[in-house]
Amino acid sequence: MSRFDNFDILQITMKRRFHLAIVVVVAGLFGFIFSGETFIKPKYKSTAILYPVNIIPYSLESPTEQLLQLFHSADVRTMMVQRFNLAKYYGIEPKSPAALTRLNNQYDENVMVRKTEYESIKIDIVDENPDTACAMVSGMIQCVDVKARLLQREKTMEVVKIFSDQITQKQRQIDSLEKIEDVLRIRYGLLDYKAQAKEATKSYLKLVSEGASRDKIRLVDSLMRNLQEKGGDQVSVSDQLKGLRDSYNDIKVEYDKAISDMTKELTYSNVVTQPFSADSKCYPIRSLIVLICAFSSFLFAMLIFVILDRRLDKSNAGADNQ
Repeated sequence: MSRFDNFDILQITMKRRFHLAIVVVVAGLFGFIFSGETFIKPKYKSTAILYPVNIIPYSLESPTEQLLQLFHSADVRTMMVQRFNLAKYYGIEPKSPAALTRLNNQYDENVMVRKTEYESIKIDIVDENPDTACAMVSGMIQCVDVKARLLQREKTMEVVKIFSDQITQKQRQIDSLEKIEDVLRIRYGLLDYKAQAKEATKSYLKLVSEGASRDKIRLVDSLMRNLQEKGGDQVSVSDQLKGLRDSYNDIKVEYDKAISDMTKELTYSNVVTQPFSADSKCYPIRSLIVLICAFSSFLFAMLIFVILDRRLDKSNAGADNQ
C-alpha cells in the first residue's frame, strides 16, 4: 500500500478546492437556514445573582450551600411548576407516559442554579419568551423565601412549644406556692418574717417592761409563736416564689421573642443583580451552528475525496501494470 501523508492531503485539497468550497458554502447555507426561527425556536436568558441572609445554620455547610440546597429542593420545583403551570406551558399532558420525567427534564434543561466563586448564587433561566424567563427567576426567589420561611417557622414552633410548656409548669408552681402563702398570711398573719420578728420582739419586750395587760401580751405572744412555728415556711415560700417569678419572666421574654420570630415575614436573599427581560436570544448561536456545519462538511468531503482519489490511483496503477 502506498504511503499517505500530509502532502497528499494538501494535494487533494488543492485539487478539489472548488468542490470543497462548494460543499462548505452549501453546508453553511443550510446551517444558516435551518438555524433560523422557522426550525429552531430561539430562547432568551434571564439572570439573577444573590447572597444568602437570615439563614439559620443546621450543619457545617455555609449559608450559601444551604440556600443552594433550597433552590434545588423538590418543594421549590413543585411550587414553580404550580405557579407557572409548567406542564401545560411545556406542552406535557399530565396523564401521558413518563410525564413527570419529561417535565423534570425540561425544567432541568431551562433552569440552572449554581454557586459562584464569590460565595454568591447565580440563577439562569431560559425560555422562548424573555418576559417569562424574567418572571420565573423572580418567582423562584420568592418560592425559596416561602420554603425557607416554612422551615424556620417549623423550628421556631418547636421552640415556642417548649417555652409554652415551661411557662405553664412555672405558673402551676407559682399558683401552688401562692396558695400556701395565702394560708400563712390569712391564718397566721405572716407577711414578712424578718420585719415581723424584729417588731414582735420589740413589742413583746416593751409590753412586759411596761407591765401591760395579759390580753395585749397574749396577742404579741401568739404572733411570736406563729413566727416560730411557721416563719421558716414563710421564708422558704417567699424565696421560692421570688426565684420562680424571675425564672417565669426570663422564659416569658424568650417565648415572646420566639413568637415574634415565628410571625416575621423575612426574606432570605440579597439580590445584587436583578433579573430583566433579555432583548437578544442566547440560543441558538447561529454563527456557531453555521461554523460547525461548514467545518464538519469540509472534513466529511475531504474524507470522501481522499477515498475516491486513492481508489482512482489504484485503478490507474492496475491498468498500467496490464
